[in-house]
Amino acid sequence: MSTEPLILIEQYCLHEELDITFVEALTERGLLQVVVQEQRNYIAPEHLPRLEQLARMHYELDINLEGLEAISHLLTRVDRMQHDLRTLEERLRLYE
Repeated sequence: MSTEPLILIEQYCLHEELDITFVEALTERGLLQVVVQEQRNYIAPEHLPRLEQLARMHYELDINLEGLEAISHLLTRVDRMQHDLRTLEERLRLYE
């Protein structure tokens, strides 16, 4: 986790005009990690791009939570495959 200060989810939702129940639903489904301190929910700055991505898909593309779960799973798999591909390409360069 970074050393940057945590962001209070309530403030973030107010600033970005997000429904806090949406963020809670993402957390319950394991799509977003939050930090609980003193009975308040916070998000680490490194997780903001993920929240923003999910919020855009939900609000702008009207994708429901089940769709977000499926898309998130597929994106994770694609990222893993890209990482594996880069690793294999690096190993292949050693033999060229």
